[in-house]
Amino acid sequence: MKEPYGVGLDIGTNSVGWTVVDASGHVRKIKGQTGIGVRLFKEGAAAADRRGFRTTRRRLKRVKWRLRLLREFFDQPISKVDINFFARRKYSDISPRDPNYNGLEKTLFNDRSDQDFYHDYPTIYHLREALMTQHRKFDVREIYLAIHHIVKYRGNFLRNDAATAYRSGTLDLQQHFETLNHLFSQADLELNLNLTTDVALLDSIKQTLVRTDISRSDRQKLIMPLLAVLTGATTAEKKRQKAVVTEFAKALVGNKTKIDVLTLTDIDATEAKDWAFSLEENQDKLPGIEDRFSEVGQQIIDEVIRLYASVNLAQLIPEGKRFSQSMVEKYKRHGEDLKLLKAYIRSQSDAKRGRAIRATYDQYIDGVKSKQVTQEAFQKALGKFVDADVDLNSWAAQIKQAIDSEQFMPKLRTKQNGAIPYQVQQNELDQIISNQKEYYPWLGEENPVIKRRGKFPYKLDELVGFRVPYYVGPLITKEMQAATANAGFAWMVRKADGPITPWNFDDKVDRVASATAFIQRMQTTDTYLIGEEVLPARSLIYQRFMVLNELNNIRVDDGQLTPRQKQRLYNQVFKKYKRVTAKNIQDNLVAAGEFPTAPRITGLADPKVFNSSLSTYHDLKQVLPEAMSDVRKQADIEKNHFMVNYF
Repeated sequence: MKEPYGVGLDIGTNSVGWTVVDASGHVRKIKGQTGIGVRLFKEGAAAADRRGFRTTRRRLKRVKWRLRLLREFFDQPISKVDINFFARRKYSDISPRDPNYNGLEKTLFNDRSDQDFYHDYPTIYHLREALMTQHRKFDVREIYLAIHHIVKYRGNFLRNDAATAYRSGTLDLQQHFETLNHLFSQADLELNLNLTTDVALLDSIKQTLVRTDISRSDRQKLIMPLLAVLTGATTAEKKRQKAVVTEFAKALVGNKTKIDVLTLTDIDATEAKDWAFSLEENQDKLPGIEDRFSEVGQQIIDEVIRLYASVNLAQLIPEGKRFSQSMVEKYKRHGEDLKLLKAYIRSQSDAKRGRAIRATYDQYIDGVKSKQVTQEAFQKALGKFVDADVDLNSWAAQIKQAIDSEQFMPKLRTKQNGAIPYQVQQNELDQIISNQKEYYPWLGEENPVIKRRGKFPYKLDELVGFRVPYYVGPLITKEMQAATANAGFAWMVRKADGPITPWNFDDKVDRVASATAFIQRMQTTDTYLIGEEVLPARSLIYQRFMVLNELNNIRVDDGQLTPRQKQRLYNQVFKKYKRVTAKNIQDNLVAAGEFPTAPRITGLADPKVFNSSLSTYHDLKQVLPEAMSDVRKQADIEKNHFMVNYF
């Protein structure tokens, strides 16, 4: 067009609206069409979902990696007994009409029926229990099946103790409570909350938490008055202490908890729904809010989650019992409850009502639309029928009592199993090996990694206890991944070529170089100094900048701090306290003789406490006290040790 014209754009997240107008603001014609329209496109998506899928694929790939190594370990001994054992397992899920079907029988064993095997061992836990307690020679295929289950479902890595410390679900509350008392005082000095450390009270709390004959709500009510003595000077202070203790009690028993109250985090009322959930859901819910936690708040929730996991473990594995033993008892309990439910169904005069009751159990076992039905949901659905019959039917009364204790028809596979640490599984693996190596000496082969024999004495232990460090990432080099998958999510650095196993990991993988590459790939460039790398948020120099920057913004009795005052506060207050409050600053200013009384401090995001701190300085000082006192050495410490050791 030769005449002046204007283009208007309305840019949205998934569309761009446009129009062409003349100098008078009228819409122009463009090639015979009105110059107005909209272009739609797919809205941008966050990387979190994609990253979650990638992480899951990586986890499943490592499970298959461990199971492949286990098969290689058992391949020769099993092939001598049953040459097609592994082939039958591999093709067991393929239809006989599938071209890939190899024609082998779909049985577990070639010399006995599966019915006989499952009669002796209804669940894998029955087999594991027998392998640990019966002193006789077992079929090597049975040993493989039990160890396969242990390696596949090896548990979490939340604890660092040796396997021998987890022979049963012991629960030590005192250490957890002392840690939380310290964290609560760090998070808010005025809260003045101290959880009990009295041995007798702790024992009562412990006995209540591990009970399985009462509901979670009843356990919460019983432990509430034992957890702490409210020492607030005013009614408001006691109310605040009670709120924190209440949410702590809810968290311990697995009820829905207000995480913001528990971690002393300020949130808007509109966010309350996102911050209320049971710790059973922490892996799903925490990622959405964890960036809002303060440093101490994050430590509080981490400690509470560890304690909650310990409580779950103590319930799953009562003291003095083995894990498999407790699962066998749970299986028997389910069977007894099923007989009770069937008797209740048979007692129904209305056949339609009986089918509806049976349907609640079928959904509990089979799920609904590929989604698992929880024990809680099943008991709630069944309870609607039972409540109507409880005064008329003795079977209903018994079921009602079991439902009220939340123990009716327990399942073996639940989210609660996520509390099981790998040490429990390794402990049972070691007992199986110890019991069977008399008949199969190769089972007791020593761990080739000499430095790890203390915690992992057998070679097979590494399949349970070895974990690929997170900073190593996928077990493939960046160049190989780019060539084979056209992806860029690998950064591992090799020392030598060849297959990587838990037993040769340090011979094949350069841990230090891989860790350095892991940190460097996460570093971005500055938005102002183009091309310059940004500093890590917890580096010494960046935290110093953040502290001084926050001191620049505060006002003391409406006046600014002088450079000399800021340097003194930095050295005398921030280097002394890991968490600095406004009162710490006031006390220093008064002690220096610069103010007769505590001055008024304004300009802080939180009126009582500074957001920035020298947390890295304090952490490193505990490890390297003399070196951190020498300013000349701090730069070397940050350069040589910070990236690998601290992150």
